[in-house]
Amino acid sequence: MPLATLVGWGGVSVGAATTIAQAFRVRQQGADGVNATTWSLFTLMSAFWLSYGISAGSSEVVAGTLLGLPFLVRLLMLLDAAERRRGLARGAVAIFVTTWLPAALFGWNAGLLGLGVLMVATRMPQLVELVRVRHARGVSTASWLLGSLSVSMWLCYYAASSMTAAAASMGLALVANLAIVALALYRHRTARIDAVAAHPGAAFALA
Repeated sequence: MPLATLVGWGGVSVGAATTIAQAFRVRQQGADGVNATTWSLFTLMSAFWLSYGISAGSSEVVAGTLLGLPFLVRLLMLLDAAERRRGLARGAVAIFVTTWLPAALFGWNAGLLGLGVLMVATRMPQLVELVRVRHARGVSTASWLLGSLSVSMWLCYYAASSMTAAAASMGLALVANLAIVALALYRHRTARIDAVAAHPGAAFALA
């Protein structure tokens, strides 16, 4: 099996695991800290990736999209209905302007580059939320780390398959993912410090 194919299927597996883990986390712990716009865009972008995968004849891209899509939809259904509607409305406008329109006018590569910019934008609400509040409740650092691993695998797959524009979009997404991981780790740490400061006896109880 060619290395690109092996890495691509690795991206499929890790990406699906990441989405499933986030959906179960929201179901069990609630949606506090989960941004509806971010996950609406993730869901809507799946349609673009699916169309691109079919056009490029990539079974890896098609499989990766179809495996994760039901869980993205499920995660959205767990969020507040009003927030979900607003997120989907904003996401539909954003994805049309940045991906579908450029792809229709200039070809897939233009749409893919726009998608890279959009993938950074999808992470921005989560980054803003992490900057705005002093906690990272609802944000799974492990899930975002898994997501970063998945994106890294897709980056390698696209680069090895000479899909330059798709590789560039993955590179942009990877930088944004790692920024979320770093900030979430910081917020989890400060939350623990605040908890100890508020209840000094807890530190001795945990020792």
